[in-house]
Amino acid sequence: MSDLAHPLLGSDLHTHTDFSDGHDPLDRVVAAAESAGLHTLVLTDHVRADTRYLPEYVAAVRAARNGTRVHLVCGVEAKIMDTEGRIDLPDDLTGIDHIALADHRFPLPDGPAHPDDVRARLDSDTLTPAEALDHLLTATTRAVARIPAGRTAHLAHLFSVLPKAGLDETALDGHLLAPLARACREHDVVVELNEKWRCPAPRTAALLARAGVHLAAGSDAHRAEAVGVFPWVAEALTETERRCAA
Repeated sequence: MSDLAHPLLGSDLHTHTDFSDGHDPLDRVVAAAESAGLHTLVLTDHVRADTRYLPEYVAAVRAARNGTRVHLVCGVEAKIMDTEGRIDLPDDLTGIDHIALADHRFPLPDGPAHPDDVRARLDSDTLTPAEALDHLLTATTRAVARIPAGRTAHLAHLFSVLPKAGLDETALDGHLLAPLARACREHDVVVELNEKWRCPAPRTAALLARAGVHLAAGSDAHRAEAVGVFPWVAEALTETERRCAA
């Protein structure tokens, strides 16, 4: 059950059902949110440009709202494609209220790259760590500005792609994060502390929070029993707040 002593843990901004790659149907995910004591549940099933299930998904979420006290938000999770900030979204987003922007691949100028490919480029010195970080930050910042009108949004598992490519967050500082923080403020995009991938680190989260970025909790649950369960997020929030107060 969520530690509801912290107000941010009353919402789960990142969950999946069997409409995409989640294990459980929507009704079980909603029931798990009720059991966890959540007041808000954001459904964020994965989409790509060619996804076709959205009409059925939207209808199912709307129907589920009638049978629960939990506020259900109909969202999707989509990957950032390249350094222009293109997002892998279907053209028709009717009924979709929220977008979770994710770094499923490493966004480079020529498109999304598998982290192993980025690691190979780093090992061969055809890409430097500084260039890789700049590409990721530029892509994420520009994607924030590309959120379709009328939708809320958050950054899902921010920087989870870095360790997969042999990089980490310790190279990030307030100066490097400043454009992303500014874009998040301007477009009301929050940053998720992700339970599954345990990112961003409290140090990074504190830098963003000091720059005026709002944080949120996301389980990234692919099974109903993980909805609203935030042991790492709770500790990360405590450490983030300690760093902000220091």
